[in-house]
Amino acid sequence: MKNAINYYYNIVPDVIHQTGKIYRFTTKDASYILTPFNESNEINDIYELSISLLKIGVPCHQIILNTSNQVLTNINEISYVLMRIFIDVNKTITFNDVIDFNYNINNEKSKLIRSDWFNLWTKKIDYFEYQVNQLGKKYPLIRESFSYFIGLAENAISLVKNNSVQTSLVVAHRRIKANDSFYELYNPLNLIIDSKVRNITEYFKSAFLGNNIEDEINHYLYYANLSNSETLLFFARMVFPTFYFDMYEKIINEDTKEEELNLIIEKINDYEILISNLYNYFRSTMMFPDIEWLKKRTS
Repeated sequence: MKNAINYYYNIVPDVIHQTGKIYRFTTKDASYILTPFNESNEINDIYELSISLLKIGVPCHQIILNTSNQVLTNINEISYVLMRIFIDVNKTITFNDVIDFNYNINNEKSKLIRSDWFNLWTKKIDYFEYQVNQLGKKYPLIRESFSYFIGLAENAISLVKNNSVQTSLVVAHRRIKANDSFYELYNPLNLIIDSKVRNITEYFKSAFLGNNIEDEINHYLYYANLSNSETLLFFARMVFPTFYFDMYEKIINEDTKEEELNLIIEKINDYEILISNLYNYFRSTMMFPDIEWLKKRTS
């Protein structure tokens, strides 16, 4: 790989460290990561977004063009992106880091926009339902738990279906989780454009599996100054069980064992309490849609 990096980028690495298909290396004055990336139809928008962020002082990883002036480089039939690193990629993010990552964006034609949650979620759920029907009895824990989490997802989908009020778009992440490092936070390949509540809700849901997060949620809601529409989006995304579907995909792709689902299944009651408390709070402060199972749970 050292020869390939030299050939395609005119960079001579000192020492290369390989983790799977990811290569980390340094030169005398810089650190780099060479990583696979398959979303070729989005890569130019990602590159432009990263340039815009660097210009305003955001220390996201700098994408390095190859000697052909291209972002993607095919090495051994794998598409790679080379990035220069400016921060300590091993430092763990905090609640405040997620809050502070808040940058407005005005590109309404970007391929990175992910604000149509209704259609995105509907397609995802339809595909998962089809997939589970094809699995037979291979994954008993998925069979046992899937309908419950599909029900939560359908609640979330119904909440965003009629929420037509436009909200401002910001730079967000495909996924950002508690205990992620600064590598994920400032990785341009992880960036998209979406509502400002996306990052924080995904952070909260992942943190919930291991911690009591109600104080952090209360702090966020007190200072975030969300509009009514953003509040509804916040609640809908908290209801949508991303953590379950992410785990589901890892199991189907054989990246983790099915037994890992027990960590989520055991937290169902705690999760319902969290959602119920949010529901009661929002109903006490604004006009909020009726959700029958939550009304019954608190009556």
